[in-house]
Amino acid sequence: MRLAGVFAGILGGLVLAQAAAAHTPYLKPTNFAPDRAFVTVEAAVGETFFVPDFPIRGAVDYWVTGPTGVPAKAEAVTSLKEFAAIEVSLPTEGTYRISTGDRLSRTTKWVKVDGAWKMVRAAGAGQARPAEPPRMGEAARPAGPSRFIEEAAVPPGAETVTSQSYSRVETYVSRGAPSREALKPTGQGLELEPVTHPNEIYAGEAFKFRLLLDGKPLPGAGFTVVRGGDAYAESRYAFAGKSDAAGAAAVTIAQPGMYLLEASYPARVEGPAEPVTRSSQFTLTFEVTR
Repeated sequence: MRLAGVFAGILGGLVLAQAAAAHTPYLKPTNFAPDRAFVTVEAAVGETFFVPDFPIRGAVDYWVTGPTGVPAKAEAVTSLKEFAAIEVSLPTEGTYRISTGDRLSRTTKWVKVDGAWKMVRAAGAGQARPAEPPRMGEAARPAGPSRFIEEAAVPPGAETVTSQSYSRVETYVSRGAPSREALKPTGQGLELEPVTHPNEIYAGEAFKFRLLLDGKPLPGAGFTVVRGGDAYAESRYAFAGKSDAAGAAAVTIAQPGMYLLEASYPARVEGPAEPVTRSSQFTLTFEVTR
């Protein structure tokens, strides 16, 4: 049995529970190997992959790096209620990377109250969520302390920290034979540097890559891989792993399909630990073929 299969069975439930608990941005092309001189890419945020809930928010520019290795801003972008549609020109044969670049996605204020850090929420920013009902055969679980605090309730003189979250969302398409110029890292933020070409990932073979932070290898960075379109499957695919001391990692996937890889650094820590001032998230949509 391949390593991916072992981890999928052990960690699948945990990964899916985490994925379902948060919205994740993604870029999904209509075709990873287009034979025409353009491709349309769906840019969205969703809880279920790849079902869009809303477009990637904020001041988002989309960048296309083609076989020349030079990034250019995508001009043909149409924003809809559920997603944004990007029409990407593919003037020559080769590989194209479509990316949001390293962008500031969120600024959060934290305050330390009774020894624990809580996220400050502006008045009217959200309502308390009802407690999750117990599963069949389980007793009701007591509600834990809220990790939020209203802005008006912040104690005077309390210790505060402002954290910034950055995200990079990418995908690759190849018109004709794949090339490698578009695969070079930018040296900014959290990135995935493909070792295996992202348009040459085959079922049963390892997809090898390196995780980088500001151009340097990132050891011990956690990542997850989930399969899109598994809503009606008897069992859902999920894999979790970490990069090694050189930032290298790999995943072997047995079934063809469309997948999303998500990496984040550092891991979120709740409770008494002080929040980090900068965190990064990376997502890659890719296809596994036979």
